Amino acid sequence: MAAEVGFPGGELLTKYIMVFMLAAVAVSPAILAAHDFPEGAVPYEKSRRCSACHPAVYKEWAGSIHAQSSVHKDAAHRAIYGAFLDDMKSEGKEGSYHCATCHTPMADNVKELVDGTDKPNENLWREDEGVGCAFCHRVDTVVEGKDRNSFTINKDGAYISSNPVEKAPHGVGVSQLFASGEICMGCHSHMENQDGVAICSMKEEGQGNCIACHMERKEGPPSTESAKETHASHEMAGGHSLVMLCRAVSVNVKINKTDNSTTVDVEITNKTSHDFPSTMPMRMAFLKVTAFDADKKAVFRNYQVNPMEDRKAVFMKVFRGGGEVGVPAWKAGGVALDTRLKSAETRKFSYPIPNDGVKTVSVEIIYRLFPSQALEKYRALKDADDKSIDTNFTLYKKDFPFLK
Repeated sequence: MAAEVGFPGGELLTKYIMVFMLAAVAVSPAILAAHDFPEGAVPYEKSRRCSACHPAVYKEWAGSIHAQSSVHKDAAHRAIYGAFLDDMKSEGKEGSYHCATCHTPMADNVKELVDGTDKPNENLWREDEGVGCAFCHRVDTVVEGKDRNSFTINKDGAYISSNPVEKAPHGVGVSQLFASGEICMGCHSHMENQDGVAICSMKEEGQGNCIACHMERKEGPPSTESAKETHASHEMAGGHSLVMLCRAVSVNVKINKTDNSTTVDVEITNKTSHDFPSTMPMRMAFLKVTAFDADKKAVFRNYQVNPMEDRKAVFMKVFRGGGEVGVPAWKAGGVALDTRLKSAETRKFSYPIPNDGVKTVSVEIIYRLFPSQALEKYRALKDADDKSIDTNFTLYKKDFPFLK
């Protein structure tokens, strides 16, 4: 596959950026999905109302990506959506907001946002709130869909969990969706374009219970009415959390010397229960190996400027379609390249290092939410008020002495 794709350092990578940038909006207008909110159902409540009895949980949620998921709060998401609209306009099309299903699921007009008959409105709190407490905790069932899943919301307004307290100022319900992690799969299961190409597919990539890692136990009761000593964290940390990212991989480095040569051998193991990086194809990670002399001058690098110069040490996913590599996701006819690490997979790398003049060898694993070329291609991303957009998250970094 690698020889067939032909993956040089910088030229083709620019094409790939469209894949990374537009994956979140990469569904044909013909594909629609809206949640089943029964006629006459109790309206959603604002999440702030939950803070009186669930102060710790509310604080965690308020700082989470779920709370920031809407196009009105997430600068990166807004920039991607803007780039998508510009791209559609250049083709003489009217872009719709396909992301609404999961990014603004409480909106009264989810179906209209998805089918393009309405536009996002920052003055509507049900859009602005993103994935609020009332949405997740009122899910009755997860509805399996061909291109993506959706939810059925309960009618009576009861707040559902795996083990609710007996005393509460509102109705409560019990569902094992919350214990098994299946609740997460309503949005994180899969998304396909109009040709049935999986843009993201956690149901295929992952295994195990999402909650076990992404909602780890924290000290303190879940509510003022609970006698429990711990609760499930609602920070729901993932790819935006350096702490979570550092847990994702383990690294083993050996410097093997002989009389005539030296190699730096690196083993990287995916410790997660899903692909790394997972799901969204805009994510990328890569290995960086640098050898320094006594003056801290680099005398060896596995790449000089662009990580793609050492493409075997880059972990990501790209698409093909219409005879091209790097097409937008809604034009994808298949996967051109997928170098991500599978769950529990160990991948080995070996680099020859010059024997003379080397003092130390530095090994790093770096993760990015967006490839750096994306910022050059899309001004909206570069100008977005979100430092994480152009951040190298260093998951692992260690210097090794180069002994003679």
